[in-house]
This record gives sequence, structure tokens and C-alpha cells, in this order.
Amino acid sequence: MKLELPDIDRFERIVFKKKNILDLLLSFSLKLMQARQAGLLLGTNKTYLKFLPPDKWDRGVMHKFNGKGAAGFFLKYFGTFIVKYKGLSPVRLYKNTQFGEKKHSDGIISFVLRKHKDFYEKGIKILIIDNIRDMFHDSGNYSNASIYSYNGDTFKFLPDLEINNAIVKQFKAKNIVSAYIPDYGAIVFNTIDEDLLKKKKGKFVQEFQLKKRLNMLISAIEMTSLAYIGLAKGRQAAHIIWRKEKSLRKTALQLKNKEIQLNAQKEYLRAVGAVNEKQLNMEAVNITDGVYAFMDMVGSATIRKEFSPRDYFYILNLCHQIAANNANRYSCRVDNFIGDSVFMQNASPFDEEKANFSLGTHERIMLMVFVLSSIFNEIHLLKIGQHDMDKAGRVKELIDKAQINISFRAGMEIGTALIGPLGSRKRKIVTAIGKAVNNASRLESSGIQDGIHISETIMNILKDAYITKDTGIIRQSICETNDVGELKNSGSLSFFDCYRQVFGLGKNIITQRSNISYKEFLKDTTYWIKCIPDSDD
Repeated sequence: MKLELPDIDRFERIVFKKKNILDLLLSFSLKLMQARQAGLLLGTNKTYLKFLPPDKWDRGVMHKFNGKGAAGFFLKYFGTFIVKYKGLSPVRLYKNTQFGEKKHSDGIISFVLRKHKDFYEKGIKILIIDNIRDMFHDSGNYSNASIYSYNGDTFKFLPDLEINNAIVKQFKAKNIVSAYIPDYGAIVFNTIDEDLLKKKKGKFVQEFQLKKRLNMLISAIEMTSLAYIGLAKGRQAAHIIWRKEKSLRKTALQLKNKEIQLNAQKEYLRAVGAVNEKQLNMEAVNITDGVYAFMDMVGSATIRKEFSPRDYFYILNLCHQIAANNANRYSCRVDNFIGDSVFMQNASPFDEEKANFSLGTHERIMLMVFVLSSIFNEIHLLKIGQHDMDKAGRVKELIDKAQINISFRAGMEIGTALIGPLGSRKRKIVTAIGKAVNNASRLESSGIQDGIHISETIMNILKDAYITKDTGIIRQSICETNDVGELKNSGSLSFFDCYRQVFGLGKNIITQRSNISYKEFLKDTTYWIKCIPDSDD
């Protein structure tokens, strides 16, 4: 039989106008759940005051009743006296053991009132006991009951809880439904429409209809809670508002910190080559202005022989971590770690969508130069035992003991490359393939340690490059970790002037090289950018 639903919209219209808010909730909920009876319990302590902070509650007092027919009418006016006379109210939330220790009291009502924090953290939970008639096989004060919880979305089976046999017998309950009412207490239903709770193979037969009614009950409880707070006056009202304010501030701070953590994680994952679903399923594209760089350990075949595998991997992983951190800092991306080599790029398919614009060629190049130079300088700190990632100085100790130096070199190029997903069905990366990528690799292989080997094309761009308000990403990246006073004051600074200031370098930072060849790679003129200051600087 399809039961008529009460009008939740009408309830919302009148709940904030009524003085007898709790009576309205009882009558609405009775009709909604087709319950035999419903009762409200006030959460309080020995003072029996309303509007107490829930963490000060130590009991639940039967406050109001309502029900169907003559029995319901009688219960409405005499119910609170009856339950008090029979010792069913108040319901104690805690009890003292013989050793003077406080422990949780048994019973579904005390359980609901103790769980008030779940409302704020996880949303209202409604508890349903549908098997009461099968429970009474002993004469004890409490019986175990199998319980389902509902959170507005899904049902979850909970471990058995104990319920008070005296309350069940007094009200001849066939099932019990209960829910927490924020800042007030709880609502308990005795025997809602049994058809709603019929189960087959562990699932409610009328699950859709049951969820619909329970969701309406949650909405009614939320509205009633807010309206009930409006009845508070004076100091009580101020305390409630302050409680809410503290809770909102705490939640807002938690959300803000979570957002910061998630954004940082997102940026870092992007820097170390992670891609989103859109990028993983992208069509391969031809990019004409991407910047590509390779960084490789110099003489790695010899160096590997001087360390145990454990120590070699320790050093190499620290260097790779430094590379990833700096790629993240300067909005570039680690395409891949290839042994002791790192492949990095700055290309439009990986630009931040929130930026709503594509970087200019000169800004992409400047970012990559800062990435590489920052990596070299941090690896230098690692080698002399002054890097925060190796506070114990293990790397310095290892290389001093082996009497060997560890250094890297880099090559960098701008130009055309294909970018797209590459790999097998079960494992794909999004990478770049093309002439510019090959040239960057060859420039690295023919480079000099502790510096960046670049093409004449990149050099011509850097000579005329300026950091201004229009190069926002490189400007922000530099100013976050460096005090470049001239840039902050003037708002504009040539790239090489800024580069010298940031890394503490002298005037002679560029070396022109001639007739560079490596395998099929041949260039008449290339340039080497110095990265690490020496004693002259």
C-alpha cells in the first residue's frame, strides 16, 4: 500500500513561525513514518536545563510524546509522568563502576545521545532496529539488537547494541527508529510502518520508499534544530551562537588546510609526471614552442662502482627528489626519470587550466633555466652536507670516503615535438617525442658539469628576455623564495641580471662553444650557462 507523504515544503514554511516547534516535529514525523508513537528526549545534565552543550550531557529526559488514537492522546499528556514513575526517565548516558570509573551505559537512547558529534562530522545518522520480536529469550534488563544506520545515502549494518527491555515492553515495540536532534536531544519512534522495514536477502524490499521518508525526516530534523535555537534567549543564546561560531571556524580552517594540502599535492604530482584523465586520453598533438631539458649524472658508470647499491640509490633518489621539488616550484614538469637522468619539459598541454592563458616562449625558457640551476645549487648543498633533506650529512660522508665527486650536467632546447599518451594498454605515460627533445638530449650529452648547455636559439631569446608583471608565473616563483629587491622595486628586470642576483653569480656566466658534435648532432655555435658560484663570485 502506498502511504501518503506529508508536505515537507509546508513544514519548512511554518516551522520558523511556530512557537511549539517540537510539537510540530512530532506530529509531522508521526505521519511521515506512520509510527504508533514518537517521543522526544531532552539532552541535559543534573541541572535539567535546555540548550546545554552536548558534551556536557549526562542524561536524556523524556520531554514530549505523541501518538495515534486514544493511547496516543493519553501518552501525549501523561507520558512523561508515566516513564518517570516507572524509572524509564531519565536515561543515563554513563554509569560508574564499582571502582569509581565512568563507562558508557547500555541502551539505544544513550548511544544516540552520546553520538552527537557524528552529526557535525558525518551528517545525521538514523538508527533502525527491526527485529525486536525475536529478541526476548531471557529475563535480563537488556537484549542485543541488530541495528542498521542510515546517513542520508546508504544503509550500514552495525554491531549489536543493547536496548532496554523495560522500555520495549512498556511501549510494546515491534521496531524502533531513532535519530539525534542537534542542540536538543533525540527523537525515538515506536513501531513505524512494518511494511517499510520488510527485508529480503538482507535488503529492504521498499528501500526507495524508506530512503525517501528518512531523507524527509533528516530535513525536518535539521530545520527544527535551527528553529529551536531561535527560542533561546540571553546568555543561553550567546553560548549557542559562540559554539556554532567556534565549530564553523574550526571547520573552515580544516577545509582551508585541506585545500592547501590538495593543491600542493596536485602541483607536486603534476611536476613529477602525473597526468589527469583528460591528458591520459588526449589525442597526440604537435607542439611548436615546448621547452625540453635533460639532466644527467656525469660519469655515472664509474661512480656506481664506488658505492654499494643501497648508497648509490640513496644519493640518486635525493637528487631526483630535488629535481621534482624544483620542477614543481617553477611550474615545469618531470616527464620521466630514466636511470640517473631526468627528462623535464614546459609545454602547453600541461599548463594550469586555472591560468586561462598559455605562457610565452621566453617565460617557458626562463622557468626551465631556473629549474635546472636551482637543482644544481641544491645538489651542491647536498654534497657539502648543508641540505635539509640530508641533515645528518650522509651524502658528504659517502663521497668523502669514496674520494669521488658527484656532478650533473644539463641540456636544453626549444622547438617542435609531438606530445601524447604512450605505452601499453595497462601502463601509459604522456611524453614528448621529436627533434627538440633529441637536441636537448644531445646538448646534455655534450655539455659541461654544473651548467646548462643551450642552443643559439635559446640564447638569442634569453638576451632580450625580461621579467615583468606580464611574466607572472616566473616572477611569482622567484619572489616566493628569493629577495630580489630590484625586481620588486622596479617591477622589471632583465633575465640575466635577475639570474645573477638569485644565484649569487658574477658577470661571466655565459661561455660560447664552437663545433659541438655528438653522434648525429652537430652545432657550429652553442652556449653554456654557469649555475654554481665559485670563489671569484
